[in-house]
Amino acid sequence: MKTLILVAHPEVANSPTQQFLKASLPPTGAIQWHDITAVAGVNGHFQASAELDLVKQAQRIVFQFPFYWYSAPFILKQWQDEVFTGEVAQYGNLAGKELSVVVSLGQSLATYQAGAQEHFAISELLRPYQAFAEKLNWRYLPPLVITQFAYQTPAERQQLLVTYQQRLTLAQPASFAQRGQWLLAQLAQLQPATTAQRQQLTLIREQLEAGVAEYQTLQEQLREIRSGEQA
Repeated sequence: MKTLILVAHPEVANSPTQQFLKASLPPTGAIQWHDITAVAGVNGHFQASAELDLVKQAQRIVFQFPFYWYSAPFILKQWQDEVFTGEVAQYGNLAGKELSVVVSLGQSLATYQAGAQEHFAISELLRPYQAFAEKLNWRYLPPLVITQFAYQTPAERQQLLVTYQQRLTLAQPASFAQRGQWLLAQLAQLQPATTAQRQQLTLIREQLEAGVAEYQTLQEQLREIRSGEQA
């Protein structure tokens, strides 16, 4: 699956969140990082045909941005307006793609809900992007929300790296077994320098393999139970 990441940020180079995500990209030619602020350049406009060509070549499109005043930075709306200028019927050849939103918040996710500080859930405030996907007959994936990156611990950032890479590369929604197999593939690429590290890696791999196998067994048993109920 080829993934196109449309990064909408006025100062990508000075954003710790965006630089972390960029550094987290898995080493594969199937993922393209596309800074649309830089692409617009000095004249401030997009070449619609060139941008549409990039969209055509990708199966998964990612809108990635910080959340400013309940929306993305203006450059993303400009990209939409200048690239998709025709009638919806003109874009029938783009049907079947996926749209994923990766959004960063300066507040905790708990503030975005009914009765809390922001009053609305983040999924409600991102509805325009879901509508955009629906109009183009794209599949809209659940948003990946990054909260208070500046205050995240090293362990939380490590988890974010894994979650982000899986969002870019795995079919979504990914099951526990699929995520486990993905982790096993990553572990297989590691080359520990010491005997102690090799032993620790072996233990982690064995525990993960056992967990994935147990999950698959439980899933099979659940399918058999449901099949029996329907018989």
